[in-house]
Amino acid sequence: MRSSSDLISRPAYLFFFLLLLLGCLGVVPAQAQASQTAPLPRTLTGKVTTIAGAPLAGATVLVRGDQRDNTAITNKEGMFLLTTRQVQPVLVVNCAGYEENQADVPQDGEAVVSLAPIDKYKKQLRKQGKKAYKDWNGKGKRN
Repeated sequence: MRSSSDLISRPAYLFFFLLLLLGCLGVVPAQAQASQTAPLPRTLTGKVTTIAGAPLAGATVLVRGDQRDNTAITNKEGMFLLTTRQVQPVLVVNCAGYEENQADVPQDGEAVVSLAPIDKYKKQLRKQGKKAYKDWNGKGKRN
């Protein structure tokens, strides 16, 4: 009776070994190429100001299209620091009392984003606050 090793010839072993080796060699360059095309992390710095040029503290800055929550809050000088892997990032900046603004980030240097104030924001906020207080205490109109 023949053994199982006799059923598979020597050239077949060599063929399967070469096939396995070529498969492994084909995978390694694909992985190396994929890691070379991924963009490196980039640190974004900038400043958020009012249209008059005063620094705006407490503004929220985020990179549009980032898959993870990548936000920053400006400090008292209006400065922020973010990290992204996008090649051409676009910043979305907003702050209470100001219109939202979007800005492209320059390749070199800081991004400077100016926000315009919302007309009659404080008056609208007071009005909404009074209405909410009345509704909460049962003194307002009910639908």
